Amino acid sequence: MKIIKNKIKAVIFDMDGTIIDTEKIWKNITKEFLQKRGFLNLTKQQEDILDSLSGIGLKEACLILKSEFKITSSIEEMTKEKIELIRPHMSNNVEFIKGFQEFAYQLKNHSIPAGIATNADSDTLATLNRKMNFENFFGTNIFCAEHVGNKLKPDPAVFLHTADKLNVKPQDCLVFEDSIHGFQAAQKANMKCIAIKNAINKDKLHLVLGYIDNYTQAEETIKKLIK
Repeated sequence: MKIIKNKIKAVIFDMDGTIIDTEKIWKNITKEFLQKRGFLNLTKQQEDILDSLSGIGLKEACLILKSEFKITSSIEEMTKEKIELIRPHMSNNVEFIKGFQEFAYQLKNHSIPAGIATNADSDTLATLNRKMNFENFFGTNIFCAEHVGNKLKPDPAVFLHTADKLNVKPQDCLVFEDSIHGFQAAQKANMKCIAIKNAINKDKLHLVLGYIDNYTQAEETIKKLIK
């Protein structure tokens, strides 16, 4: 970890699918949302649309669903319904990505600043924060798109805002991300990025510095990549 500290001044994490395993939960909730509207058996193309929602934020996801599935409900009604559907899952079924807690405590013990930068809405972020106690790892350095005028990744705003709050230059930051929009935002922010590899992003790993399956591989992977 001392080697990492000499090269990396701060670490920024996305939230959904990066530090907590929620992407499958969101996709299942979206399927439930669509089933209530008669979409019982999705086509491959429709499944691809659901996969494309990874990491883009609740309101933007609802805009895409409304357009692609010709949903008559308002965006406000859709976001409220999805939040109501997912709330019990967020309270009971969420787990950290393997090895995250140990890795985050190592960063803290070696005084390497860290923060969250997520597209999630503030209500969902607050619910998960209460459940997962993110402050144990990040203190108050927990930020979402609403902190930057609702500019969503791939816009780099939330990454740049987090770097500023951590008092670190963007080029000295390392980002952990799982979404393609997040990869693009890190590039635009001039930050190094390591992917949490998954079935959706596996063909886009050329956009990042490297990748891990989980955080048990994080320290050694970083050491190899920042030589």
